[in-house]
Amino acid sequence: MQLSLELCVETPENRSISISVSGRAGRHLDSGIESLLTSFYPMPIEKLLVGLLAHVYLEAACDSIFQRGNGVFQDQAFSIPVDHIDCHLVGNFELQDRVEEVRKSTWAAVCAKRPAAFDGALLRMASYRVEGERLSIAASRTRFSAYVATRHPTFGFEYPEADRADPLGLTAVVLTGDGNVIVTKRSLLADQNPGGLYLIGGYAEPRESDGPLDLFNEIAREVEEEIAVRDVTRSEAVAVGLAYDPVFCHPELFLLMPSESTAADILSGAEAAADRNEASELLFYSVDDILDDNGPHKNAAVTWSFIKARKFLQLHWR
Repeated sequence: MQLSLELCVETPENRSISISVSGRAGRHLDSGIESLLTSFYPMPIEKLLVGLLAHVYLEAACDSIFQRGNGVFQDQAFSIPVDHIDCHLVGNFELQDRVEEVRKSTWAAVCAKRPAAFDGALLRMASYRVEGERLSIAASRTRFSAYVATRHPTFGFEYPEADRADPLGLTAVVLTGDGNVIVTKRSLLADQNPGGLYLIGGYAEPRESDGPLDLFNEIAREVEEEIAVRDVTRSEAVAVGLAYDPVFCHPELFLLMPSESTAADILSGAEAAADRNEASELLFYSVDDILDDNGPHKNAAVTWSFIKARKFLQLHWR
C-alpha cells in the first residue's frame, strides 16, 4: 500500500517547513520520515515529537494512515455538555490469537523492566455517534497490557485484520475561577511524552458490571488524583472534541472543566494530590495565552494532546 505524508515543522527561528514523503506503508515509510526529519534535526523521531527544537505535527494526506481495525477515525470538534454524553459498557474486548501472543510477550518484557507494572482494566471505545448536542459511545473492557501491545503506529500495517485495544483517553482542560488554564509538564520518568507540556488526563476505567458509565466522574477522578481539585463544575463542563492519537494510538476525548478555585490556590494545594509525581512542574496560562499561536508554549516541548486541545479550544471559544 502506497501512502504519502505531509509533515509541517515549525522551527525556533519561526520558519515553517513542509516536507513530503511517500513510500510503502510500514517500516519503509517510517524510515523515510525519520531520515528527512533528522536531516533538519540530529535526533531520533520519537524525540522530535516532543523535542525542544521543533513542534512536529503529523497530518496524513491519506486518511488510512490513521485507520483503526474497524474503520477510519476522523477528528470531531463539538461543544457538548457532559450530561449529554451517553457511554454504555458491554462485555470484554478480546485480541486475536496472534496478537494475544504478542501481548503476553510484550507484557512480560515490561514486567521484567518494571516489576511494579500494573495491568489494570481500561475502557475501550468500540464506536461513537454524534447527533446534534449529544455524544453516544459504545464501550467494552480491555486491559493496559493489550494497549501496550497494540499502541505503536505500525500495528495496523503489521496486523491489518486485527483491532487495537483503543482505550478511551480523557484530557481535561481545567479552567480556573480567575480565567487561567492549568498546564502540567510531564515527568521525565513518564512512560509517554516525558518532559512534554500536557494538561490533565488519563484513561477511563470500566466497572465490573455492564451498563451506563458516567464519563464526567472518570475525568473528575483524574483531575482530583493529579492536582487535588474537587470543585469542577458539572453543569458547566463541556466536551470540545474527540480525536485519535497517532503517536500512542488510541481515541482521546477532550473536556473543558471549569473550577471555582484560583490558579494560585490549585498550584499551592496540588502537592497533596495522589498522583502529583506524574508532572515535574505545574504551570498556568491565561486563556488568551492558550489560544495565541505565539503564546508562551510556542517553543516549548509539547505533546500531541496539548496541540489538539488548543485546536479544539480555539474552535470552541472563537
